[in-house]
This record gives sequence, C-alpha cells and structure tokens, in this order.
Amino acid sequence: MTTLNTRQTIFLVVLFVVTSLAFIQLDSRRALDPVKDAMRGIVGPVASQVGHVGARGDAAMEREIAAVKAERDQLAAENAQLKAAVREVEQLRLQAKLQQDRPTWKMLQARVQAPDPTDQQKFLTIDKGARNGVEVGMAVVAQGPNYIGQVTEVWEDSSRVMLIIDVSQRVGARLEDGGDGVVFGVWQNGGRLELRYLDRDAQPAPGELVLTTDSPTLRTARVPGGLIVGRVGDAPPSSAKGDTKTAPVIPLVAFERLEVITVVLTDGS
Repeated sequence: MTTLNTRQTIFLVVLFVVTSLAFIQLDSRRALDPVKDAMRGIVGPVASQVGHVGARGDAAMEREIAAVKAERDQLAAENAQLKAAVREVEQLRLQAKLQQDRPTWKMLQARVQAPDPTDQQKFLTIDKGARNGVEVGMAVVAQGPNYIGQVTEVWEDSSRVMLIIDVSQRVGARLEDGGDGVVFGVWQNGGRLELRYLDRDAQPAPGELVLTTDSPTLRTARVPGGLIVGRVGDAPPSSAKGDTKTAPVIPLVAFERLEVITVVLTDGS
C-alpha cells in the first residue's frame, strides 16, 4: 500500500480547493446550466417512474385492505344472522314441546319485532294483535314454560308485552319447595326481580325455582300456575320489619335475545 507524502497531500488539497472554486464560479455565471438540465432530464423520469410505482402500490394495497374489511364485515353480519336463526329454531322447538306438555292450552306464537327504543321501560313489540285473538292481560312465555310478562297494549296486527322485570310488573308466585309471595320487577331500580311477602319462616334456597302460583288469593288474573319465573339468587333474603322476607330472583331467559315468544290465549281452565 502506497502512502502519500506531504507534498502530494498538499497538492491534492490545493487541487480540490481550486476545482471547487472553479465550479462555484462557473455555476454563478450559469455556465453549468446545460449540464444540470441534462442531469435532470436523465434523473427526473427515473424518479417519477419510481414515485408512480410507489403510488400504484399504495393504491392497490388500500383497495386490498378495503376489500378484506368489507368481506370481514359481511362475514360478521352473516354470522350474526346465523346465530339468530339458530336461536329461533331452538326457541320454536321449546315452544312446540310446551304445547305437547299442555295440550288443553290454546297458544299463539309470535315474532319479536322490537324492544323499547328509549330503554326506559322493558317491553317487547310482537307481530300478533287483536286480529289474532290477543288481548290485554294475557300471559306470555318463552323458551318453554318461562313466564316473561303480560300483554299490556293491543293493536290490530301487533301488541306490546311488558316484561316481568319492569317496575310496573308483578305476578303471584311460589317457591318450588313451598312458600307463597309476589314477584316484582325491579330493573329500573338496579335489579331484576324480587320475591316479596314470603312468610318469615320460609327458607328460600339459592337456585330454587320460583313459579307462578295457583293460589286463588295470590294468582294473577290470566296467568296460569306452574310457569317458571326464575331461580332464587345467591344473596340472602332480607326481612321487612320482621314480618315477611324478600328474596332476589334471577330470570332464566335472556330477554334481549328472544326471537319468538308464545301468548297463552287460554289455559283450559
């Protein structure tokens, strides 16, 4: 490897300085414009082509991402529709079994159209009304013998069902193992259901079924006995002035997922 001596190094530095000054002088006199124009003519198209390729690549990528998102959204919608159809088939099966178990009852199946849009009350609108024999006060069940509320308003081709969890609703009830009371809706108060006016000696067990009652003194008009209202919750019963007890009740039905319900037109009694 050859090493430059001092003279050679000084010569190269001086040459570099002189050359740089010369180029600066030429540029100031615009003498280098033809050279720069030629370079731009060579480099410009290449840079532009690279830019266009990048832009086309970005646009294609964006289109592909949009297509994937659209396909994902369509699959999600189809999946939701499929789940709703499966729920409806299962609910219809349970309603058919209810009719087999209670052959003397006259029942009418209806589709759920919409809940309360304001979410201030807990009701459902169904697609059956006076034209189909629906009347105010009729009991409504879902997913088998699960009591969900009563018809409160009727129009020609639709009706309103107020759900049992609404604070306006109550129904005479009993514990599966004995003990009468009244179930109240308490949704607007931060709960679901409460079984009140139980005898102070009653011992409701967590998980015990709560049913509509047959008792002549407590039975709610047009509501058959033996329908399932829910199960006793885990919280211990509370006492009201030491005379009666109140127990929390958990419904067995997911009201927001109901696709079909059944109106009990007559219970054969």
